Amino acid sequence: MKAFVKLVYFSDGKSPAEVEAIMKGLGFTKVKGASIFEAEVMDETTGNTQIEKLHHALKGLNLLYEPSIGKAPEPVLGQQMSYKDRMGKWKDIGLDVDELSDLLQYDSERFKARGLEMMKAQLERVAAEREREIRETEARERVERAREKILSAVRAEGGQTFQQLASLAGVDEDILTQMLDDMVKRGKIVAKQSGRRVAYIAV
Repeated sequence: MKAFVKLVYFSDGKSPAEVEAIMKGLGFTKVKGASIFEAEVMDETTGNTQIEKLHHALKGLNLLYEPSIGKAPEPVLGQQMSYKDRMGKWKDIGLDVDELSDLLQYDSERFKARGLEMMKAQLERVAAEREREIRETEARERVERAREKILSAVRAEGGQTFQQLASLAGVDEDILTQMLDDMVKRGKIVAKQSGRRVAYIAV
């Protein structure tokens, strides 16, 4: 599987040669005849991680990029597509093409600057969504690891107290309480009280 990145350069940004050196350092090679770079990745998750590293490396270089995993993006086809067609595609990714169209008629420099601002905002949004997805995945994995540790620990003779489980589960006490309540409801464990001691024991 491959990860692809199509780049769009601006006159006041990094030169293509400088950007190509950065891309090479990140494991990407240039596709001949196009502003597209590719890199071999093990799977989609690895590819997304590679794109995330790329995002941080290209930040502030004053260029646009379009990443994709598995399928190469279409190269820029010169005059085969009109500027109106191109801007129509920009609308699909959330850019305010009405504002850009007005700027293009009267101030091309402001058009380029504003278009770059809009695209950067979209890229930041995508990166933020990906970072949130990573955090949520890591949180789910921590809970699952804690669940496995709990189920293993409560098989011990006499079970385990809440404090004992808290010390080994690796999650905060509120989450641990919810997990234990859920396990009790599902019939995975039982809570038995002996005097002042409450022990959680595997069923």
